[in-house]
Amino acid sequence: MSDAGVSRPERRRSPRRRVLKRGKILFHDRPSVIDCTIRDISEGGARLLCSQAGLLPKEFFLVFVVEKEMRNVRIIWRTSEELGVEFLSAVEPARLRL
Repeated sequence: MSDAGVSRPERRRSPRRRVLKRGKILFHDRPSVIDCTIRDISEGGARLLCSQAGLLPKEFFLVFVVEKEMRNVRIIWRTSEELGVEFLSAVEPARLRL
C-alpha cells in the first residue's frame, strides 16, 4: 500500500517555501565539501537534495552559494538522497572561496 496522496499533519513551526538554490555542505572543520540543492526553506530549517545524504555527519555548515552566506545545521531526517535540516545558528558570511 502506498502513502501517495495521503496528507500528513504539519509538524513545522513555520511554513516552508519552495526554492531552487545551489548549496554546499562543509564538514570536518571545513575541508570536506559536497554540493547540494536547497529545495525548501523556512525560518527554522530547509530540505536539501544531496546524492551523498547518507554519508553526512549529524551537524555541518550549509553554504548558500549565491548569497555567500552560511549557517550551522543539524540533520532532523534523511533518506538516501534528501535530508531535512534545522538551523542552529544565525546567518553569517561565508568566508571561503566557492
